[in-house]
Amino acid sequence: MKRHLLSLAFTFCCMPLTSFAWGPDGHHSVGAIADTLLVGSKAGQKVTEVLQQSSLEQVAVWADCVKGINPEKDFAYTSTGRYPECAPFETKEGIDAMSSYVRRNNSNCNPAEGEESCHKQYHYTDVAIQHAHYKSGYVGTNEHDIVHAIGAAVAFLQGKPAVQPFQFQDEREALSVLTHLVGDLHQPLHVGSVFLSNQGKLINPDAAHTHYDKGSNTVGGNALQCPCGNLHSMWDELPQAYKHGRMNEVLKLKASKLDKTAGTIENWPSLWADQTIADAKTAFSGMQFSKSTATQRGNNWSIALPLEYEKTMLKIKEEALIKAGAHLAQLLQSIWPE
Repeated sequence: MKRHLLSLAFTFCCMPLTSFAWGPDGHHSVGAIADTLLVGSKAGQKVTEVLQQSSLEQVAVWADCVKGINPEKDFAYTSTGRYPECAPFETKEGIDAMSSYVRRNNSNCNPAEGEESCHKQYHYTDVAIQHAHYKSGYVGTNEHDIVHAIGAAVAFLQGKPAVQPFQFQDEREALSVLTHLVGDLHQPLHVGSVFLSNQGKLINPDAAHTHYDKGSNTVGGNALQCPCGNLHSMWDELPQAYKHGRMNEVLKLKASKLDKTAGTIENWPSLWADQTIADAKTAFSGMQFSKSTATQRGNNWSIALPLEYEKTMLKIKEEALIKAGAHLAQLLQSIWPE
C-alpha cells in the first residue's frame, strides 16, 4: 500500500503546473465575490470611493506584488513584466507606493535572523493541527501573523488608533492588504501546520513537557516535498476550471447563501482561523512522512498522499474561495454599515 501511495503522490505532484494556478486567480475570485455581494450597499460605495478606478478583484493581488520590492537594492522594484497580474501597479506612482509600503513594513516587527520581511510574515501563521482553535501564544503564532494583520487593517479602516507593528499609510493600502489576507486566511496551509519528530511522527509543540525544536515545523507544508514540488504550492494552486474567473458566477451565488459569522468583528479573524485549522487537519489527514536522500533538501520531508487526495483538496479549495469572498464582504459591511 505504501508503494502505491508514493506512486500516487508522484503522479499527482508531477501533473503539469499549467493544470493548476492559484495565485492571482484565487485572489481575484475572492475579490470578485465580495465586489458582487457589496453592490448597492454603503460599503460598496465606500470601496469605490477608496479604490477609485479599481475594484476589490483588481487589488486582491497587490500584497503579493509588493514582494517584488527588494530591500537589498534600496527598495527597488525588480519584477517588472514578470507577473501579468502586477502590471496595473507597475507605473512610477504604483511602484513608489509599493516601495513605501515595504519600507514601512520591512523590519518593523524586528524579525529574527533568517526570518522573512515583516510584510511577508503577515500572510500566514503556523498552528499545530492538534489544536481546535487559533490562540495567540501557540508555537507558530506571533503578534504580526495573519490573524493580527487582518485585525490591524480592520482597525485602521475603522479609524481606530494604529495597531503595532503594522504601518498603513492610507485606506487604499489597508483595504488592498485586507482583501488579500482574507483570501490567505482561508487557505488551510496558511494557518495550519504539522510538526514532526525526527522519526516523522506528528508532535504537538504546545503539549506539556514537549521540547520544541524549531526544525520540527513544516511551515505550512513548505517543507513537505513531492518529487516535483512542495505541498504548500499544491494548495496555493487553483483548478484549471476556476482560472480566469470561469467559476465566479457559481461561487458568487453560493457565497450569497452563506450564513454570516456571529459575534463581534474583532473576533471574526480568529473564528475563521479556527475553521481553516479544521480544513488543515483534513489536508494533512492520512499523509505519510519519510526522510529520503533522493528528494531530501535541507529539513524537508518526502510525503505520500492518501487515495483520492486530489478530490478532497479541490472540494476544500472551492469552499475556501466561497467563504473568503463572503467573509470579506461581511467585514467591509461591518466597517462601513448602512
